[in-house]
Amino acid sequence: MKTPKGLLPEDKKLNKKKQLKEDLRFMVLFVSFFSLFRFFVFDWYIVPSSSMVPTLLIGDMPFVEKYAYGFSRHSIWFSPKLFSGRVLFRNNVKRGEVVVFKHPQDDANPQNNDINVIKRVVALPGDTVSLDNGVIVVNGVRAQLTLLKKMTYHDTNAHKFEELTLYEEKLPLSDAPAHIVAYIDESKSSGVNNFPETTVPEGCYFMMGDNRDCSKDSRCGLGFVPEENLMGRALFIVYSIANGVRLWEFWLWIQNIRYSRLFQRIV
Repeated sequence: MKTPKGLLPEDKKLNKKKQLKEDLRFMVLFVSFFSLFRFFVFDWYIVPSSSMVPTLLIGDMPFVEKYAYGFSRHSIWFSPKLFSGRVLFRNNVKRGEVVVFKHPQDDANPQNNDINVIKRVVALPGDTVSLDNGVIVVNGVRAQLTLLKKMTYHDTNAHKFEELTLYEEKLPLSDAPAHIVAYIDESKSSGVNNFPETTVPEGCYFMMGDNRDCSKDSRCGLGFVPEENLMGRALFIVYSIANGVRLWEFWLWIQNIRYSRLFQRIV
């Protein structure tokens, strides 16, 4: 008996269903593996502001080591309240490391709690920290600042140019290598650059941006960062694009990717 025109034989129907199940199974496994990888191993973020210039520019994508400090609920997308505190935390955060974390709890502005922030660790729990005309002082020891040069930076978000002075900074009581920070000369005597001595509470960290006069950090607007909010340590730049080009605007990639910044180590 002939198969009616337009209908598949039973064996072909079964094969098609089997193939569909295999395809769905592969997709579920792939998405699950990809999600777990980003939750617990490595992740990446697009830098949205100029607060870490010149270390990180708007449009840089740092590759972040998620397991470096153990895990908290903020290791998972949307920070579900599955548990509190940190798991497998070795208390190994060091001064000078560049860290991604969730904005601390802010009852006045609850939308801030979903924001990923990237800054540099300046002081650890129990440290005393202050600033004297822009110079960081930790436990009575001053940072070493060496004048380098002036720089004109174009902020693609605010569409403005900033005249910055660059310094090489060696943080006090830190084994981290020296890094570059930026100041606006006329702002070095401002209030945030003359921060009174304070003690970092236990379980918290004092964070600052490398673009010292264009950063809302632990001096202002951020406060101390609880260890539970830490998400990982930034290692290197995996991708970088200029002029506010978005990831989905692939037709603009070629002329806007900053090739010289790709795979650049973050110090």
